[in-house]
Amino acid sequence: MRQLLISFFLYSTAYPIISIFINAYIWRNNNNLSSLVFFRMGQFMMVPIIFYINGLLLKKFKINKLYFFGSVVISVSVVLIVFIKNNTLLGFLIMGVLLGAGTGFYWSNRNYLTIKETDEKNRSYFLGLLFSYATLVGLVVTFSVGWLIVFGLSYQLLVTAAFVLITMSGFMVLKNSFSTPKIKKLLINRPSAAWQKKRLVHLGLGLVEGLSFFIPSLLILSLLGNEGILGTLTALSSILSAVLIYYYGRKSKIGDHKKYFIFFVIVNFVLSLLLALFFQKYVVILFTLLNGLIINFLWLTAMPLVMKNIDLDSFNREEIRFSYIFDSEIFLNIGRVSGCLLCLFIAFEFNDLFALRYSPLILAVIQFFLFVTLEKKSLPVKTLI
Repeated sequence: MRQLLISFFLYSTAYPIISIFINAYIWRNNNNLSSLVFFRMGQFMMVPIIFYINGLLLKKFKINKLYFFGSVVISVSVVLIVFIKNNTLLGFLIMGVLLGAGTGFYWSNRNYLTIKETDEKNRSYFLGLLFSYATLVGLVVTFSVGWLIVFGLSYQLLVTAAFVLITMSGFMVLKNSFSTPKIKKLLINRPSAAWQKKRLVHLGLGLVEGLSFFIPSLLILSLLGNEGILGTLTALSSILSAVLIYYYGRKSKIGDHKKYFIFFVIVNFVLSLLLALFFQKYVVILFTLLNGLIINFLWLTAMPLVMKNIDLDSFNREEIRFSYIFDSEIFLNIGRVSGCLLCLFIAFEFNDLFALRYSPLILAVIQFFLFVTLEKKSLPVKTLI
């Protein structure tokens, strides 16, 4: 577990570079929302495909090798984005596909290792510690890197540092022996009614979470200024998230997850409504500060229950555990791609700022009513999330 944490910590250190500042780089060089949406769509579409391919490869290769391979592909794809000049939507889609390939290999194996190496007793603390580190290091990285870019730091040097960190993350797992899953089938042919409802939960999460990959960054760059302000606001959001998430991870119980999940779904709806009604800099600042916290808490409250359900469903059937991870990823990324398509449609029909203003609200409404429908069916906690 300690080796996993070190690996995840290294990846978390580089993550702001491959998410927030890659967005900024693409926006600065193209000033076109469509380019960034195509890039992220390519990533989201590729992830579940690679999950499936990874499942096939796990029958022949060890999990630590595939995890390392995924980290290298992510590193290379980020370097190529910055070092290869591109101005076409097809080019950005291809770059997104390459990043999605690395992301699929990395996260499919990371998700399995997290479930396998933790249990119900220590999982909330493990995830709370991980989320807290990620947000704290995000504070340092986003603030310092944002202003360093303003004062002349090159994106080429930035992605080189990310390349080293992510490759080291993969190497930490490569040099250790982890149990490779036994896989007989990758598809769930006859999902139960309970699992079909879980699919809808992942779909709903993806609808909102997909936009969080780029909407907050573009709002800041469009309405507030430069990478320095982007880094500063993201850092302040990290402070808020780190404190609350670590406290929640230490104090929360299994029974707390559902009510906090519902609470943050409602908060996301209200925040998106404010952005649509009052599209000005102070609301953008509020949206940016709280958006990361909301997404983190949605995952933090959902993941322990999802993992517990996978543990229960795969009890004495270790060979199907990966099937549930893969199935969840399919519907999560269907939600992400759907959110991107909606944003892209609004941008084409109106303009980029209109899409930035109203896309979060439309998707928050869809998510809200989807979860309300599930809740009205009086699902038990372990079924709902």
